[in-house]
Amino acid sequence: MVDDSAADRTLCRILLEEVYGAGLQFFEASDAVQGLKTCRAIAPDCVLLDYNLPDMTGLEFLAQLHSEAPVNEPAFAVVMLTGLNSYPVALEAMRSGAQDYLLKDRISGQRLGVAILKATQKVGLIRELREEHARLARSLAEKEVLIKELHHRVKNNLQVIASLLRLQAEATTDETATAVLRESQHRVEAIAMIHDQLYESADLRQVHLAQQANLLMANLFHAFGVDPSRISGQVLVCPRGDGGPLVLGVDQAIPTGLILNELISNSLKHAFPNGRSGSIRVEAQSYDTKVELAVIDDGVGVPEDFATRKTKSLGLQIVEILVRQFGGTWELKRESGTTCRLSFPER
Repeated sequence: MVDDSAADRTLCRILLEEVYGAGLQFFEASDAVQGLKTCRAIAPDCVLLDYNLPDMTGLEFLAQLHSEAPVNEPAFAVVMLTGLNSYPVALEAMRSGAQDYLLKDRISGQRLGVAILKATQKVGLIRELREEHARLARSLAEKEVLIKELHHRVKNNLQVIASLLRLQAEATTDETATAVLRESQHRVEAIAMIHDQLYESADLRQVHLAQQANLLMANLFHAFGVDPSRISGQVLVCPRGDGGPLVLGVDQAIPTGLILNELISNSLKHAFPNGRSGSIRVEAQSYDTKVELAVIDDGVGVPEDFATRKTKSLGLQIVEILVRQFGGTWELKRESGTTCRLSFPER
């Protein structure tokens, strides 16, 4: 108890002895300096603090007491005692770090005991919450490390599979089989890129669409041996309405990567025959809770009878299946080349 009145200190000690009996340890200080020194030395369960002290106010005492505690954690349970029956004073004391406030002329053993119990319980709960928060933070950090390692290992395994497909394609003399193996290799690489992005990202839950599309296009241009002076590639992804980048969750990033892989590959294989030059452009934006994605080329365009054909290529079948899984829609049009537009709900 920190109070310059010896009579008040004696009264409180007697009242608390009636409540706690022999289990009570009662320390006294008549001024703030001695009170702070005693608190640091014995770390009491609760501090009974007079509002007016000879060398500083009770509020100043609280400020010094709590300045040594961790952020957002009270150093000790504190019950402020005063002879002032003032709501503003009580409010100021509570805001400064006291857990309860009692008027000296209304003190009884029961009230004092209840105030100390509530004060210590409040501080105990705050400390428990802080410890739980720290534990959860450690657990989250550990899980993030594990998830990163998982993405890294998945990426490595997929790259091994892609390498095996490439080697098999190089060893195969049948052109049809080689083409099939190459396409499978590109699909595996498209998924591996996403896991690589997630491994490198600070946020393990989402992938930047612009980065994903740029990496994918660069990989396909390299795989097809494209001369950049003949065919150019461009990615235009509009920021979200709040100015942030357009991102996709993992559940959407992987199928989107596969869709882009099929559409860009189709353009590279069919849009620019006989040395024809041109460009391939990927456009995307977030609009009205939907993601709108387009792959556009200015090549020869899809065949005139494409819309009436009953069968589609494997690549377009893959696109159709993945878009359906999104709950989205898609259309392929002949517009000064070929344009494929997709729309799916933003998550």
